Amino acid sequence: MNLKQQLKEKNLFLRKAYEAAYEYAPSSPLSVSLDPREFGNSIGFDETQTERIMMELVEDGYVQSSLGMGMLLVTRLGLDYLREIEDEPMTASSDNENTTLSSNSKFMKQSEKLDLILRELYKYKNDDKYYSIGWICQSLSIPLDSPLELNKLAHRLKDDGYINPLFSHNDCSAELTSYGIEYCEDNSYTYSGHSIITNNYSISIVNSPNSNIVNQSSNVTITQDITEASQAVEKIRETVALDTTIDKEKAAEILECLNEIQDNLKSNQKPKFAIKSLIDLASGISSISSWVTTLGQFAGIIPLP
Repeated sequence: MNLKQQLKEKNLFLRKAYEAAYEYAPSSPLSVSLDPREFGNSIGFDETQTERIMMELVEDGYVQSSLGMGMLLVTRLGLDYLREIEDEPMTASSDNENTTLSSNSKFMKQSEKLDLILRELYKYKNDDKYYSIGWICQSLSIPLDSPLELNKLAHRLKDDGYINPLFSHNDCSAELTSYGIEYCEDNSYTYSGHSIITNNYSISIVNSPNSNIVNQSSNVTITQDITEASQAVEKIRETVALDTTIDKEKAAEILECLNEIQDNLKSNQKPKFAIKSLIDLASGISSISSWVTTLGQFAGIIPLP
């Protein structure tokens, strides 16, 4: 086997390991431990291949493993490496086989997708609302291979400090941070040193009447809204009490927020500020994200789909 083929196998193994960890824990994939041998077998590698690949990945610093390969953890360095090779083919097949992902993936680079998402969020930088990244990609015809790619893009923007995210099952709603606003005004992923808001991107974007992603829906009565919001508060309260992965101090802050929201709901009021605080506190906590989204939509902070 030539070195090029070995490198393809190593890259595939690392990428699939991160994807498996991400599917298990979207908010903290670098803390997920996998069984290297079972995982290698699940993606088509025998034990000898897995041991060789693991040795190389450990030496590179891309994964951590215990003696005897009892566990596999992708490291931050490994994630950074995956970002560098994002545009490379995922398959480890031979050079004579088709190794491309899709025509759309080659058509638009990851850096361009990140820039376009940020530029769209920049339009709404001061309205104190969260916007669906999935809808942004749809309205701008940004090609995505799967919801997993959407979440990768969102996590990249979160890790770089440019968005406050709220992850749901197959989407992520977000608002720009102050660092994100500054980055849009001074820099970009695609053209380093040039502002995202003034760059011209040489890609095809379909003009869509849906490009304004704010949905001003008002078809539901305030009474119905409050009933759903109250149910969401109780679901969040129950989940926080059972989720041992949530830091105790943060859990206490969330419960305090919920008490304030509940008091306002009893008075038929929309506690926009308290719900906004809850969204910020709940960022990255996947177990309560769907209920937090419901409250965000109730308060008008997250546009309805």
